[in-house]
Amino acid sequence: MKIVNMTARSIPDVARLEQECFPHPWQEASIEECFQNPAYYFFVAKDDENDVVGYIATYIVRDEAFVENVCVAEHARRQGIGRALVERAIENCEANGASFLSLEVRRSNTAAIGLYTALDFEIEATRKKYYSDPEEDALIMTRNFERKQAEGFVCFRY
Repeated sequence: MKIVNMTARSIPDVARLEQECFPHPWQEASIEECFQNPAYYFFVAKDDENDVVGYIATYIVRDEAFVENVCVAEHARRQGIGRALVERAIENCEANGASFLSLEVRRSNTAAIGLYTALDFEIEATRKKYYSDPEEDALIMTRNFERKQAEGFVCFRY
């Protein structure tokens, strides 16, 4: 398994994963539109046959980063793919100057909550009735990044 930058050729595969994983999936046109937006970053997980088995989409605005979607094909779950995707997104967000990475997760999704907690995300708040099919609250989880202090002298303007 490898995590790579998504290319336009993977958009149909990501749309297929959306259909498999979510009750209200992104449509292929929406994925393509986001993919064309320079604020969005997409990474895909490919198996040994080079098939897309997972993906993550994040966007960064100024120093704020957000996970839009993350999903792994049902047959490929419990193999560390979700963790590898989130870790790659964390690296990318930090490298692009984000001060934090935030996401929403279903309150009942204990596996995902456990993963995010293990990756230093903390529960910040709850969005009541955020999800439908079935209706459920979302937990807002955030990972803050340490800001590197500039070495040397500090200059002040008077």
